[in-house]
Amino acid sequence: MKRDRIWFVPVGGLANRMRAIDSAVALSRQCNSSLHIVWFKDQGLNCRFDQLFAPFELPGVTVSEASGPDYLLYDRPRRKNLFIPRLFQQPIFDRRLYEKKILQCLRQQFDFEEWARGHKVYIASFSYFYKLHNENERFAIFKPQPLLQQEIEARMAQFGPHTIGVHIRRTDHTIAIAQSPTYLFVNRIQEEIDRHADTKFYLATDSEEDKALISARFGDRVLYSPHRANRNSIEGMREALIELYLLSHTNQILGSAQSSYSETAAQIGHIPYERLKK
Repeated sequence: MKRDRIWFVPVGGLANRMRAIDSAVALSRQCNSSLHIVWFKDQGLNCRFDQLFAPFELPGVTVSEASGPDYLLYDRPRRKNLFIPRLFQQPIFDRRLYEKKILQCLRQQFDFEEWARGHKVYIASFSYFYKLHNENERFAIFKPQPLLQQEIEARMAQFGPHTIGVHIRRTDHTIAIAQSPTYLFVNRIQEEIDRHADTKFYLATDSEEDKALISARFGDRVLYSPHRANRNSIEGMREALIELYLLSHTNQILGSAQSSYSETAAQIGHIPYERLKK
Protein backbone atom coordinates (compact mmCIF):
# COMPACT_ATOMS: atom_id res chain seq x y z
CA MET A 1 0.00 0.00 0.00
CA LYS A 2 1.45 3.36 -1.06
CA ARG A 3 2.05 5.69 1.89
CA ASP A 4 0.97 9.31 1.72
CA ARG A 5 3.71 11.87 1.94
CA ILE A 6 3.83 15.30 3.52
CA TRP A 7 6.49 17.81 2.51
CA PHE A 8 6.87 20.47 5.13
CA VAL A 9 8.74 23.80 5.29
CA PRO A 10 9.00 25.42 8.75
CA VAL A 11 9.08 29.22 8.63
CA GLY A 12 10.25 31.99 10.96
CA GLY A 13 12.46 32.03 14.01
CA LEU A 14 13.49 29.23 16.33
CA ALA A 15 10.33 28.90 18.45
CA ASN A 16 8.03 29.35 15.45
CA ARG A 17 9.76 26.56 13.57
CA MET A 18 9.67 24.22 16.53
CA ARG A 19 5.93 24.80 16.93
CA ALA A 20 5.26 24.24 13.25
CA ILE A 21 7.34 21.05 13.10
CA ASP A 22 5.55 19.73 16.19
CA SER A 23 2.26 20.10 14.31
CA ALA A 24 3.59 18.53 11.12
CA VAL A 25 4.85 15.46 12.99
CA ALA A 26 1.51 15.09 14.79
CA LEU A 27 -0.39 15.36 11.50
CA SER A 28 1.82 12.82 9.76
CA ARG A 29 1.34 10.32 12.58
CA GLN A 30 -2.42 10.73 12.50
CA CYS A 31 -2.50 10.30 8.71
CA ASN A 32 0.02 7.44 8.78
CA SER A 33 2.05 9.49 6.31
CA SER A 34 5.77 9.89 5.88
CA LEU A 35 7.04 13.39 6.56
CA HIS A 36 9.91 15.17 4.88
CA ILE A 37 11.00 18.47 6.40
CA VAL A 38 13.00 20.89 4.24
CA TRP A 39 14.95 23.33 6.42
CA PHE A 40 15.83 26.69 4.85
CA LYS A 41 18.33 29.11 6.37
CA ASP A 42 17.32 32.77 6.21
CA GLN A 43 17.58 36.05 8.11
CA GLY A 44 15.16 34.82 10.76
CA LEU A 45 17.26 31.72 11.44
CA ASN A 46 20.62 31.55 9.70
CA CYS A 47 21.62 28.12 10.96
CA ARG A 48 21.28 24.49 9.90
CA PHE A 49 18.92 22.15 11.72
CA ASP A 50 21.75 19.78 12.64
CA GLN A 51 23.74 22.64 14.18
CA LEU A 52 20.94 23.04 16.72
CA PHE A 53 19.25 19.69 17.23
CA ALA A 54 20.11 16.02 17.42
CA PRO A 55 18.58 13.95 14.57
CA PHE A 56 14.95 12.97 15.01
CA GLU A 57 14.52 9.33 15.97
CA LEU A 58 11.06 9.09 14.43
CA PRO A 59 10.04 6.43 11.89
CA GLY A 60 9.07 7.96 8.58
CA VAL A 61 10.35 11.45 9.45
CA THR A 62 13.34 12.94 7.64
CA VAL A 63 14.97 16.37 7.64
CA SER A 64 17.08 17.81 4.83
CA GLU A 65 18.97 21.07 4.59
CA ALA A 66 17.84 23.12 1.61
CA SER A 67 20.27 23.03 -1.31
CA GLY A 68 20.34 25.09 -4.53
CA PRO A 69 17.54 23.23 -6.41
CA ASP A 70 15.34 23.24 -3.29
CA TYR A 71 15.02 27.02 -3.50
CA LEU A 72 13.19 26.51 -6.80
CA LEU A 73 11.27 23.36 -5.91
CA TYR A 74 10.33 23.70 -2.25
CA ASP A 75 10.76 27.29 -1.06
CA ARG A 76 7.59 29.26 -0.32
CA PRO A 77 6.41 31.23 -3.36
CA ARG A 78 6.76 34.93 -2.54
CA ARG A 79 7.77 38.24 -4.05
CA LYS A 80 11.41 37.62 -3.09
CA ASN A 81 11.62 34.64 -5.49
CA LEU A 82 9.08 36.06 -8.00
CA PHE A 83 6.69 33.24 -6.96
CA ILE A 84 8.63 30.88 -9.25
CA PRO A 85 8.46 27.85 -6.88
CA ARG A 86 4.68 27.81 -7.35
CA LEU A 87 5.20 26.79 -10.99
CA PHE A 88 7.24 23.74 -9.95
CA GLN A 89 5.03 22.80 -7.01
CA GLN A 90 1.75 22.69 -8.94
CA PRO A 91 2.59 19.48 -10.86
CA ILE A 92 4.54 17.89 -7.97
CA PHE A 93 1.94 18.10 -5.21
CA ASP A 94 -1.74 17.20 -5.14
CA ARG A 95 -2.46 19.93 -2.60
CA ARG A 96 -0.58 22.89 -1.11
CA LEU A 97 -1.01 25.18 1.89
CA TYR A 98 1.23 28.20 2.43
CA GLU A 99 1.69 30.10 5.69
CA LYS A 100 -0.86 32.88 5.08
CA LYS A 101 -3.52 30.37 4.05
CA ILE A 102 -2.72 28.32 7.16
CA LEU A 103 -3.82 31.24 9.34
CA GLN A 104 -7.13 31.45 7.47
CA CYS A 105 -7.63 27.70 7.88
CA LEU A 106 -7.08 27.93 11.62
CA ARG A 107 -9.81 30.55 11.94
CA GLN A 108 -12.18 28.30 9.97
CA GLN A 109 -11.48 25.12 11.99
CA PHE A 110 -10.11 23.48 8.87
CA ASP A 111 -9.78 19.67 8.86
CA PHE A 112 -6.08 19.23 8.03
CA GLU A 113 -6.25 15.48 8.48
CA GLU A 114 -9.02 15.01 5.92
CA TRP A 115 -7.24 17.39 3.55
CA ALA A 116 -3.89 15.55 3.73
CA ARG A 117 -4.97 11.92 3.92
CA GLY A 118 -4.47 10.06 0.66
CA HIS A 119 -2.48 12.82 -1.03
CA LYS A 120 1.02 14.09 -1.59
CA VAL A 121 0.87 17.52 0.03
CA TYR A 122 3.04 20.58 0.66
CA ILE A 123 2.69 22.71 3.80
CA ALA A 124 4.62 25.79 4.95
CA SER A 125 3.87 27.24 8.38
CA PHE A 126 5.28 29.37 11.19
CA SER A 127 2.68 28.34 13.77
CA TYR A 128 0.80 25.46 15.29
CA PHE A 129 -1.77 24.19 12.83
CA TYR A 130 -2.58 20.70 14.12
CA LYS A 131 -3.17 19.97 17.77
CA LEU A 132 -1.22 17.29 19.60
CA HIS A 133 -3.43 14.68 21.25
CA ASN A 134 -1.35 14.85 24.42
CA GLU A 135 -0.33 18.39 25.44
CA ASN A 136 2.42 16.97 27.65
CA GLU A 137 4.20 15.78 24.49
CA ARG A 138 4.77 19.30 23.15
CA PHE A 139 8.37 19.59 21.88
CA ALA A 140 9.31 16.15 23.20
CA ILE A 141 10.68 15.25 19.76
CA PHE A 142 13.39 17.94 20.03
CA LYS A 143 16.75 17.26 21.66
CA PRO A 144 19.53 19.88 21.59
CA GLN A 145 22.70 18.86 19.79
CA PRO A 146 24.96 17.07 22.36
CA LEU A 147 27.52 19.86 22.78
CA LEU A 148 24.71 22.35 23.33
CA GLN A 149 23.10 20.04 25.87
CA GLN A 150 26.37 19.92 27.79
CA GLU A 151 26.48 23.71 27.87
CA ILE A 152 22.87 23.86 29.07
CA GLU A 153 23.64 21.50 31.95
CA ALA A 154 26.82 23.41 32.88
CA ARG A 155 24.94 26.71 33.15
CA MET A 156 22.05 25.10 35.01
CA ALA A 157 24.50 24.25 37.79
CA GLN A 158 24.37 27.95 38.74
CA PHE A 159 20.62 27.83 39.34
CA GLY A 160 19.30 27.90 42.87
CA PRO A 161 16.34 25.94 44.25
CA HIS A 162 14.05 28.84 43.30
CA THR A 163 15.07 30.28 39.92
CA ILE A 164 12.71 32.29 37.75
CA GLY A 165 13.18 32.75 34.02
CA VAL A 166 12.83 36.24 32.54
CA HIS A 167 12.54 36.81 28.81
CA ILE A 168 12.59 40.41 27.56
CA ARG A 169 12.08 40.64 23.79
CA ARG A 170 13.29 43.79 22.08
CA THR A 171 15.08 44.72 18.76
CA ASP A 172 12.49 44.42 15.94
CA HIS A 173 9.54 43.21 18.03
CA THR A 174 7.49 46.42 18.24
CA ILE A 175 4.59 44.85 20.15
CA ALA A 176 6.82 43.49 22.92
CA ILE A 177 8.60 46.85 23.18
CA ALA A 178 5.32 48.77 23.45
CA GLN A 179 3.31 46.40 25.62
CA SER A 180 6.00 44.85 27.84
CA PRO A 181 8.21 47.74 29.02
CA THR A 182 11.24 47.02 31.15
CA TYR A 183 9.80 48.54 34.33
CA LEU A 184 7.18 45.75 34.47
CA PHE A 185 9.98 43.18 34.69
CA VAL A 186 11.92 45.21 37.25
CA ASN A 187 8.81 45.47 39.44
CA ARG A 188 8.00 41.74 39.18
CA ILE A 189 11.59 40.76 39.96
CA GLN A 190 11.47 42.90 43.09
CA GLU A 191 8.14 41.34 44.09
CA GLU A 192 9.64 37.86 43.80
CA ILE A 193 12.66 38.87 45.89
CA ASP A 194 10.34 40.30 48.56
CA ARG A 195 8.48 36.97 48.60
CA HIS A 196 11.53 34.69 48.48
CA ALA A 197 14.82 36.24 49.60
CA ASP A 198 16.87 33.46 47.97
CA THR A 199 15.31 33.82 44.48
CA LYS A 200 17.61 33.81 41.47
CA PHE A 201 16.70 34.83 37.93
CA TYR A 202 17.82 33.69 34.51
CA LEU A 203 17.53 36.66 32.14
CA ALA A 204 17.30 35.99 28.40
CA THR A 205 17.11 39.12 26.26
CA ASP A 206 18.23 40.55 22.94
CA SER A 207 18.74 43.95 24.58
CA GLU A 208 22.19 44.64 25.99
CA GLU A 209 20.76 47.79 27.60
CA ASP A 210 18.16 45.83 29.57
CA LYS A 211 20.74 43.21 30.48
CA ALA A 212 23.01 45.90 31.94
CA LEU A 213 20.16 47.70 33.72
CA ILE A 214 18.70 44.62 35.42
CA SER A 215 22.04 43.07 36.37
CA ALA A 216 23.17 46.41 37.86
CA ARG A 217 19.92 46.67 39.85
CA PHE A 218 19.82 43.11 41.20
CA GLY A 219 23.46 42.03 41.15
CA ASP A 220 24.47 38.40 41.28
CA ARG A 221 20.87 37.25 41.68
CA VAL A 222 20.64 37.64 37.90
CA LEU A 223 22.26 35.08 35.60
CA TYR A 224 22.55 35.76 31.89
CA SER A 225 24.46 34.87 28.75
CA PRO A 226 27.82 36.60 28.24
CA HIS A 227 27.11 36.68 24.48
CA ARG A 228 25.21 39.26 22.47
CA ALA A 229 22.02 38.09 20.78
CA ASN A 230 22.51 37.54 17.04
CA ARG A 231 20.06 35.65 14.85
CA ASN A 232 22.28 36.01 11.77
CA SER A 233 25.13 33.81 12.97
CA ILE A 234 25.45 30.13 13.84
CA GLU A 235 26.86 31.01 17.26
CA GLY A 236 23.99 33.40 17.92
CA MET A 237 21.31 30.86 17.05
CA ARG A 238 22.98 28.13 19.09
CA GLU A 239 23.04 30.54 22.01
CA ALA A 240 19.32 31.20 21.46
CA LEU A 241 18.64 27.47 21.73
CA ILE A 242 20.74 27.19 24.88
CA GLU A 243 18.80 30.05 26.46
CA LEU A 244 15.46 28.58 25.40
CA TYR A 245 16.24 25.36 27.30
CA LEU A 246 17.72 27.21 30.27
CA LEU A 247 14.45 29.13 30.61
CA SER A 248 12.56 25.83 30.38
CA HIS A 249 14.44 24.53 33.43
CA THR A 250 13.45 27.42 35.71
CA ASN A 251 10.50 27.32 38.12
CA GLN A 252 8.40 29.74 36.08
CA ILE A 253 8.83 32.27 33.27
CA LEU A 254 8.03 35.97 33.04
CA GLY A 255 7.66 36.68 29.34
CA SER A 256 7.02 39.42 26.79
CA ALA A 257 3.83 40.22 24.89
CA GLN A 258 3.29 38.09 21.77
CA SER A 259 6.60 36.30 22.11
CA SER A 260 6.46 32.68 21.02
CA TYR A 261 9.96 32.14 22.45
CA SER A 262 9.12 32.54 26.15
CA GLU A 263 5.85 30.64 25.78
CA THR A 264 7.65 27.79 24.02
CA ALA A 265 10.22 27.59 26.81
CA ALA A 266 7.42 27.25 29.36
CA GLN A 267 5.76 24.51 27.31
CA ILE A 268 9.03 22.59 26.98
CA GLY A 269 9.50 22.65 30.75
CA HIS A 270 5.80 22.27 31.68
CA ILE A 271 6.14 25.26 33.99
CA PRO A 272 3.96 28.33 34.71
CA TYR A 273 4.15 31.21 32.28
CA GLU A 274 3.22 34.82 33.00
CA ARG A 275 3.12 37.37 30.20
CA LEU A 276 3.94 40.85 31.49
CA LYS A 277 1.81 43.34 29.64
CA LYS A 278 0.53 46.88 30.25
